[in-house]
Amino acid sequence: MTNRIPVSRIIHTIHAITDIHQCRRLYQDALGGLVFAENYFPAEDRDAALLYVTDHMVEPMAPRTPDDLSKPFARMTAKIGQAFHSFELKVADGKAASQAFRDAGCTVASDYGVFFLVKPESTGGVLLEVCELPMPNDPYDRGNWTPSVGVGHACTVTGLDHIACVTADIAAALRFFTELVDGEVIADARVSTPQPARRVLVRIGDTRVAFLQPDDATAGPLGAFLAKEQNGIYALVWTIADRDRARAHFAKLDLRTTDADCASAGFAIEPEDFLGARHEFVPG
Repeated sequence: MTNRIPVSRIIHTIHAITDIHQCRRLYQDALGGLVFAENYFPAEDRDAALLYVTDHMVEPMAPRTPDDLSKPFARMTAKIGQAFHSFELKVADGKAASQAFRDAGCTVASDYGVFFLVKPESTGGVLLEVCELPMPNDPYDRGNWTPSVGVGHACTVTGLDHIACVTADIAAALRFFTELVDGEVIADARVSTPQPARRVLVRIGDTRVAFLQPDDATAGPLGAFLAKEQNGIYALVWTIADRDRARAHFAKLDLRTTDADCASAGFAIEPEDFLGARHEFVPG
């Protein structure tokens, strides 16, 4: 594909959960999340909150009627449980991007014209949302937004280092993210954490995304991740100013931390304590 689709930013990461209020409070208390909007989308019968953790937007999202499997988001939540659902690419023209991806053989779903999904089988394993619209009331679009609003919170998070994804087909991931869209490879190396794997770091818009393909996809923490129902996002990896202060803050909230199974050289909040989402923290 000679004309790659330009991506200006990764808008947010969606966290699929069952209790929108509990999840919103958790992001506020643990990570200093700043909520700027809430909404209900009748077409998919789901509630959402929009919040920033310093420079990265997270969207907790919950089906209002989880048992109504006629709705796509309820079906997805039933499939993957509480976990990261997807991240969203900002494009200039949603209809043109949708057609370009279809022409390239990608599977597009839930296409509402201005936004749509690209299924994991087309991206090397990651579910993507693609959108041309700004988020309602997004501080980013005001022109004077700064992630320094998070400075001073006890978690000491200073920004998003990268999104960590796990794939069984890194070639397919690179084809989508560097040939169909205009992502750029900035590192390609062998790693041993959390197990032997190839790790390719790609800049997509304003965000870095790491794709890890384990040497043995049937063993280790990455193999266990690939063996379960998931949409490819292993962790959000944040930079922090003070490791000890951050761990003490999480302990006060009864959030357990661990050095095991990390895709980074840091530590993580136990995903079970964060509604299925894995948040890792590395020195800034």
